[in-house]
Amino acid sequence: MSFEPPIRAGLVIRGAEIFAPEKLGKASVAAVHGKIVAVGDEVSDTVERLPDVQVIEADGLRLVPGLIDQHIHFVGGGDANGPRGRVPELTADMLFAGGTTTAVGLLGVDNETRDLRLLLRKAHELRARGLTAFIYTGGMPLPSRHLLDSVCADVAFIDQVIGGKSAVAEKLHPNRDWCDLAELAGQLMRARYMSGKAAVLHCHVGSLPEAIEPLERLVDELQMPRDQIVPTHVNRTADFSPVFEQAIAFARKGGTIDMTCCVSRLDGNLTGVDVPDAVHRCLAEGVALENITMSTDGNIPATVRDAGGNAIGHRTVAPSVLWRDVVRLVGEDVLPLEKALTLATTNVARVLGLGSRKGRIAAGLDADFSLVGPDDTIRLVVAGGSVVFRAEETH
Repeated sequence: MSFEPPIRAGLVIRGAEIFAPEKLGKASVAAVHGKIVAVGDEVSDTVERLPDVQVIEADGLRLVPGLIDQHIHFVGGGDANGPRGRVPELTADMLFAGGTTTAVGLLGVDNETRDLRLLLRKAHELRARGLTAFIYTGGMPLPSRHLLDSVCADVAFIDQVIGGKSAVAEKLHPNRDWCDLAELAGQLMRARYMSGKAAVLHCHVGSLPEAIEPLERLVDELQMPRDQIVPTHVNRTADFSPVFEQAIAFARKGGTIDMTCCVSRLDGNLTGVDVPDAVHRCLAEGVALENITMSTDGNIPATVRDAGGNAIGHRTVAPSVLWRDVVRLVGEDVLPLEKALTLATTNVARVLGLGSRKGRIAAGLDADFSLVGPDDTIRLVVAGGSVVFRAEETH
């Protein structure tokens, strides 16, 4: 059930088992004016006595940080699926229902009927509803498009712009001109110095055989920091492209690689490696857990297949697949909950330069978290210290 978040001075969650993401045991969490002020019962009891404080009893529930989705289509994506594959814009409620409290929107294949102005306007709307919303400037085609005079200016001067997007190895946007990619990298490196933001290059990787070789070239020839480059959609089968093998090598050198939740057979994609299997392989081949993230690529049309594997239509990928795959990592014995959460919380916060605000349940950080039931369902979501989602009870 969704509703306009009320403005409250404070909030206390009592009795939940806290995963911050590390396991802290049962305790209370107190927030005042959108910030966590205490994790522990003593200070929380003091906050509870203040006027206009909401108290939520959470015995039997787990409290986890709000998830961060660094790749989701606020205004719809999946444009290569034709007119029947178009999807509507996201709402904040759709993100909150899956436990996501921070998200980065971006453009997809279609940069003709959807543009950066629409994307930025959508981010404003989502922020007004309580979601922490950012966008990437640019898009798949090179030279990069921008809102102000340059990509550098977009990142440096527009609060919502957290980095830039492009594509490599993508047949629909081949981007074979090295100079265009190098220019984008230079603009983002300048933006990092000018703004203090992470100014990441978030890069779609397609099916062409060069895979992420152009990104390695940015590191080798331009000395672009490896931590400023995030290749995404890397959890692909070897028949699709060599991207997964190359991505593992990239991560072993200290880079971060992003797994896509909907590149999954669960979502009708036959060229993907499911996130639990992909993470297991990465860890087995020596990739540090902190160098792995996952995102949804949500709000695109996923193929629906019949029992024989034949495509029979489309359905929209919900933002909740991010929480779904956190649960799957635990349920398939790949990681315990406190480790699985890092792929959608602390690791992403670090990559995006948001570690001082997001990704953890700790004093001084934004009061973004979810209460989770014994059945792994999201029961209640808090963003900026206000309750923004409460699941409907069924009897």
